[in-house]
Amino acid sequence: MSQEKLEALKAWATKLEETIVDKDARDHFLKLPKHWLDDVERKVGPGVEEILPRIEQLLERAQEAVYKYGPNLRIIG
Repeated sequence: MSQEKLEALKAWATKLEETIVDKDARDHFLKLPKHWLDDVERKVGPGVEEILPRIEQLLERAQEAVYKYGPNLRIIG
């Protein structure tokens, strides 16, 4: 596992957490990737480092939502 990649993803998640204003939107976009980052950091389970690309996809999705709707985006429904 690339420690640099893990640190970069953690920093990205933190930046998004600081950017997204609405708590429900933060939870919607960041709860799972942050949980998985913690698992990777603790090396919980076999092949856990293989999840890094999926974490990156989830963070990209959150970043795209922020670009499209701004930091005040909200989840409705």
